Amino acid sequence: MDTVPPIESAPDPLGATTIKDLWRNRAIAPGGDDFERLVRTFLPLVRGSASLLLPEDPASAAEIVVTVFRSFAFSWRRLPQRTLVAAWLLRTTWFAALHERKRLRLPAPEKTSAAGVSQTLFKELNRLHRTLLDAVTVRVVVRGTVQAETRAARAKEARQLKHAHRGVARLAKRLRKSRVVPDAGALLEGIVSPAPPETEGLVLSQLREWSPKEKKTDLVRAVLSAWQWVGVKRILRRFLVSVAVTLCLLVVTGVTVVWLAQNGYLTAWFMGHSSRQLAKDMPELAQPARPWPNSTALEAAGARNPPRTASELYGLTNVWSAKLSFTEKEWKGISPSRVPPVPNMWQEGGTIVLRNPKARRNGLAGVVGIEFNWVHSKLEFAGLTFPDVATRYRGNGTYLNSLFGPKQSFKVDLNKYTKGQSLAGIHTLNYVNAIPDNTYMHDALAQQLFRDLGVPSPRTAFAYLSMDVPGKFTNQPLGLYVLVENVDADFASDRFGSKTVPIFKPVTPELFKDLGDDWKAYADIYDLKTKATPAQLQRVIQFARLVTTADDAEFARRLDEFLDLDEFAAFLAGHVLTSSYDGFLANGQNFFIYLDPRSNKFGFIAWDQDHGWGEFGYVATADRRERASIWQPCSYDNRFVERVLKVESFRAVYRRQLESAVANQFTVERLFPQIDQLASIIRPAIAAESDFRLRRFDQSVSTNWLSGPRDGQPEGPRAPVHQLKRFITNRVKSLHDQLDGKVEGEILGRRRRQ
Repeated sequence: MDTVPPIESAPDPLGATTIKDLWRNRAIAPGGDDFERLVRTFLPLVRGSASLLLPEDPASAAEIVVTVFRSFAFSWRRLPQRTLVAAWLLRTTWFAALHERKRLRLPAPEKTSAAGVSQTLFKELNRLHRTLLDAVTVRVVVRGTVQAETRAARAKEARQLKHAHRGVARLAKRLRKSRVVPDAGALLEGIVSPAPPETEGLVLSQLREWSPKEKKTDLVRAVLSAWQWVGVKRILRRFLVSVAVTLCLLVVTGVTVVWLAQNGYLTAWFMGHSSRQLAKDMPELAQPARPWPNSTALEAAGARNPPRTASELYGLTNVWSAKLSFTEKEWKGISPSRVPPVPNMWQEGGTIVLRNPKARRNGLAGVVGIEFNWVHSKLEFAGLTFPDVATRYRGNGTYLNSLFGPKQSFKVDLNKYTKGQSLAGIHTLNYVNAIPDNTYMHDALAQQLFRDLGVPSPRTAFAYLSMDVPGKFTNQPLGLYVLVENVDADFASDRFGSKTVPIFKPVTPELFKDLGDDWKAYADIYDLKTKATPAQLQRVIQFARLVTTADDAEFARRLDEFLDLDEFAAFLAGHVLTSSYDGFLANGQNFFIYLDPRSNKFGFIAWDQDHGWGEFGYVATADRRERASIWQPCSYDNRFVERVLKVESFRAVYRRQLESAVANQFTVERLFPQIDQLASIIRPAIAAESDFRLRRFDQSVSTNWLSGPRDGQPEGPRAPVHQLKRFITNRVKSLHDQLDGKVEGEILGRRRRQ
């Protein structure tokens, strides 16, 4: 049977001896006083093995026995301590027998003969894993065991018995494959054979004369060389395994990285990691803001009285004080959820996908798999308390680029959980952290400019925001925020006299592309923010069909039916004047469209201008953005804008708008005082927020132009400081030169070819 037979008689305790035991008891080691006892213990094993492997020549078999013990005497000190003596002697006998058979030129025995079966048995024994070979040798061949006097020893004995069973089973399987039928257990039990007295006397007499300095016989050298080759093969095998594992890991890692990159997961990780690394590389970024107002005079300027109207709320004469409070559970809940990101977000031609069908919001955050969650919170604003408001993070690139600290942008909905709740008639507040805007006033100045040009644009204000979270933040200031009016039903009511005006927030580089007659194909792209009738939705489809399919003559004749030319000229001019390339002129985001029910024409609303005023470092260089073309303003092919700019009637309106702007609204004489006035209001709050931000603020609004390169990192705290007044000065000159026909202007970015 291929099983481990029970041990019926008391085993010799030396049967399970290891090299470690010899170091502990040097008396039984080679050269020790009791070494002969060790030899007598294992002599039957070695003599029986040699006889089985070399039955044709008993004299040579006897020489093998002596050689095995001599080889052990020479090499035992260099063996690993866990080496089992019996297993080592067994393998050494195999090596010596192979050498002698080769030297004697003995033919290979028949496989089915006793000698052939023994050859196969020892060959397969030597192929067993060391753990299994040791267990089989101790438990089956020499019938030894460990002394199971403790729980640990009993556990060790149980493991060894389990390995012995496995080893015998594996050996039996291999023997059957070699067409050797005899029972493996019986063969193993038959290896040990008592040595005749004359053999024992010969071995012991020669070992008594052994000395470490004696000359090694040819057979001893051959045996030791065989072991050296075993070591070399083991090292080579481990090396090859290591190389193979390393290559496999590299391949798996490479495939994983490529898959993660292609499916968008790596982008989100890289953005988050880069932002968090900033906090380590630039510790001043993570320093907490200081309280503000921080003096009686500043407190008086902080407008302690709450606003009564939206006009008072969105005034640019003060900085409001505000605080958001979260419970521990609410703060945990506001952390973004994850959805599958968009694969291959970078498109041919350099455009980027900005819509993820699996995310609730359009934009970069949704594309990389980030989903913002609404939670309950408390808002305190200028002395008013709103005990239950809805709050979530807001923004896309702004959120991803500010992960190095707690100063995130927030959207607060006062009406979501408490119906009818509002602040000065406003139901939703946008707290924009201004992380990419060193001046804190890009939005405020740009939206004021758009309004001056005749575009219905959101109003702005400033607020110094603090936060409470039990166990994490206690009245912790976050810093100065820009409050941006939400474009929603409140906005529609104020600008157009009705909350039912359809307002859309498109995200597409192919505005008004014909997608068929079903609104479902347009819904995700145009993202309706208010309400619209089926006829009003159909108006979008009709205009898309005109833009896509009409020839130039028909398009020019009918454009005025769908588009308010004066207002769109002002909207386009505002972006061109400020070289605003993080939106409408580039990637097709950060703007709204509304359908005026009075005229049934489309108008445009500017949005998210924190990267305006020539600051957006991802498009061209600073000096080229200052010289950007007024007639080919888009950084990518934009069929809608290109078609509209070909219409002569619109070109005339657009040119008049630009000429009026550079003579009135967009001048150094008008803009510089606005900048200085806002700077005087917000500088104390910036000083309280951060010394680092204050330094960059002072540089960004200065008229002392900085030396050195103006381009480098496209955004963030490592980016060169963008000087607002420097841009305005150079942009005004370029606009005049282009309108006067002196220069053509720079065409920015990469343009896709049809």
